[in-house]
Amino acid sequence: MKRSPIVVAFIAGLISGVGTAEAQPAADFYKGKTLEVYVGYGPGGGYDQYGRLLARHISKHLPGNPDTIVKNMPGAGSAKLATYLHDVAPKDGLQIGIIASTVAFDPLLGGPESGDSSVKFDPRELNWLGSLDAFTPIGVAWGTSGIKSIEDAKKREVIVGSSGSGDSSAVYPKLLNGMIGTKFKVLTGYRGSNDITLAMERGELPAFVGWYWYGLKTMKADWLKNKSANLFLQIGPEPEPEMQGVPWVMDVLTNEADKQVFRVVLANLAFSRPFVAPPGVPEDRLQVLAKAVEAVAKDPDFLSEAEKQTMSVKYFARDRIVKLLNDVYATPPEQIARVKEAMSSQ
Repeated sequence: MKRSPIVVAFIAGLISGVGTAEAQPAADFYKGKTLEVYVGYGPGGGYDQYGRLLARHISKHLPGNPDTIVKNMPGAGSAKLATYLHDVAPKDGLQIGIIASTVAFDPLLGGPESGDSSVKFDPRELNWLGSLDAFTPIGVAWGTSGIKSIEDAKKREVIVGSSGSGDSSAVYPKLLNGMIGTKFKVLTGYRGSNDITLAMERGELPAFVGWYWYGLKTMKADWLKNKSANLFLQIGPEPEPEMQGVPWVMDVLTNEADKQVFRVVLANLAFSRPFVAPPGVPEDRLQVLAKAVEAVAKDPDFLSEAEKQTMSVKYFARDRIVKLLNDVYATPPEQIARVKEAMSSQ
């Protein structure tokens, strides 16, 4: 069937228009658009703080200076947001999110054997854009809980709060249960650290294993000043000089095999505030987004505001995250099996 020249020209124009839109360079793409910055936790916690601060400063580092909007999507230790970005979000470079770095290793360290995996895809398929901080996790108990040391947690059941099975606040207690015989019981369903610490202050929750030192000393400094909480463990890859006298996890563990397992698990601490984009985003837009995250981390205005909010900033680049992920995923299966076995103990 023959088409008229007008119809042919119309169809050609449509095809040409689609091709132009798909091929639109990043330098022109962001002008007049809105960048959505998702946070994998509820309002008020540390991830929300970093997500909102980046959103306030990233526009000036993107071509076209797009508007920005922040959206919270809490659930399953930020695995809900990671899954949304992987499976549902448009792949045009207008949606990014901040998730827990533990999500990166959830399928590897949880896996079908343990039944704990909240992530049903390979996290390396996400586009990692860079991280704005690294931190030292801690174990902290409310003063009236009776938990003053890690030894106390071996004598009786201690309920600890968590936002999901893939979050560090669930991973670390399970590992400690399996390796040194603590009796932590993980209670999930909290939207983030803000909800967990409020529950502790209300006397509803005894402890939090997997929060971070910088958050405690800045957001809850009164806990330390008034001695209303007991800091009983530090869980970083290296001892934190500011926490002298607080037992370090590597000293608490009793054998080298367990220490090797923990080193694998703690690999994520190098990129504790990571931003990601969906798979399939054009590479030139990814480059622009990653460079913008790096530029924000060095932006004097951003750093000044972070300091005023007592937020730590330690930038970790996109390519370093990718390398670290690949290195951990290359860990021998027998060592991963030991991690899973320890994590399944509850």
